[in-house]
This record gives sequence, structure tokens and C-alpha cells, in this order.
Amino acid sequence: MVAGLQNFPETPTTRIYFDVSEPAKYYTAAVSALRPVSYLMGELLDSSDETSIAVAAYNTRVNSYLAAFGNTVDLWEIGNEVNGNWLGKYSTVEAKLTVGYNDVAAAGKRSALTLYYNARCGDGSSELDPLAFSRSYVPAAVRSGLDYVLLSYYEDDCNGIRPSAATWTAYFQQLHALYPNARLGFSEIGLNDPATARTLSSAESLVRYYYGLKVNLPYFVGGSFWWYFAEDALPYPSKPLWTALQAGFQAQAAAYTG
Repeated sequence: MVAGLQNFPETPTTRIYFDVSEPAKYYTAAVSALRPVSYLMGELLDSSDETSIAVAAYNTRVNSYLAAFGNTVDLWEIGNEVNGNWLGKYSTVEAKLTVGYNDVAAAGKRSALTLYYNARCGDGSSELDPLAFSRSYVPAAVRSGLDYVLLSYYEDDCNGIRPSAATWTAYFQQLHALYPNARLGFSEIGLNDPATARTLSSAESLVRYYYGLKVNLPYFVGGSFWWYFAEDALPYPSKPLWTALQAGFQAQAAAYTG
């Protein structure tokens, strides 16, 4: 992992999935190894783990991770794909993201929230879109205080739809109206499974498009964490998607500095 991160053309941000069943000390070695070569974003609770922990236990968990890594993790993801209907009751999701935000803010650290983009797909009335969820279940104090708001998007889960740059620009403008002080971008992108010989071209196409996407808004930061990075790009440089991701980094840097 370290060798791979060192060979990107720009300093990356590594998003670490903190397993809900593991204590903070489980990740001590990984955080220590990655921090010298990468910025770090800590995912405190993946959407797949949301129903596995109660609000009070999540509060304890967040504080334990802040105590362990408050000086090494640069950005704390307090909620992941929070509007997905598989997370359970929205009111409980709201309670968790709120205590997570409050804990991170009290520690003086930077916070991020990930929403699940489901326009023209999703699961009907049982699953709110990011804008509707934000209005109803993200308190105003959280919306105004978040440092980053990111969208997770998997084309395979949304009928293969690839929104245009204009569509994404308009959507991020709507998000900005709800999160006026946050920087906006993408969180997860990728395929539903690690890339294979059959799906490699689709994976490369996703990388080219989302890493090179130009959204002309002053608060847009790009992003795009490839969910299966460890499986698809490591060990460096033998995995076939490594070259595409390296080029993607160059394309994103050029889009916002060139």
C-alpha cells in the first residue's frame, strides 16, 4: 500500500474503512504507515454497518477513535450513504450522524458526510434522495458546520446512467444551497465487485470520467475514492487498474490547476 501511494503523481488522500467490530487500536499500525505518504480520511461507520451499532455505542466509538487518531487522521466521515434505505430508520441515522458531527466538532477536527446519489434510480418512496434527506434529517447546525459533503455513486446500481458534467454541476449547486460552508465532491465510485478481465474496460471508463470530470464551481474538490482500490490497484504496479488510476490523478490535477 505504501509503495503504491508514494508513486501517485499527487499526494493522495486515503479513505480508511474502520470496521464497526474493531477497536481503534486495531488500526494503529495502518494509520502510522499510511500517514507519512498520504492524507487520511477515517470512515467511522460504513452504511453496511449502520444497523450493527446503537446511537450511544456509536458516540463512544467516535470518541475512542478521535482519542487514538485525532492528530493523524485529517478528515472524519461521520456518516456514509446516509440516505440509503438499507440503513434502517432515518431518525436513528440522523441521531448517529448528529452525535458523530458533534463529537468531531468538539474535538476541533474536520468532518465529512457522504450521501448516496440515486437520481432516476433508487428504491422509490422508501429511499429519499440526498436533497430530501438533507432537508429532513440533517439538522441545520450540522449542515452549516460540515467541512465536506460528498456523493457516493455507482453507475451499476443506477441503470448504467452517467450524468453529464452539466447535470453534476447543477446538482452540486443544489447541495451547496443546503451545505453553504462545505466543500463538495465525490466519495465512493466504482464497480459493485473488484475488476476482472471482463469488467476492466468498464472500470477504466469510470476512472477516466469521474477523475477527469470538470465541475466549474469554486467549492467543488473532485474526490472519487475507488472503493476496491486495494483489490484493483495493489500491489503496485502489477494490477491492471493501477495505470488508469495514476492517469486519473493526473487528469484531476490538471482539471483544477491547469
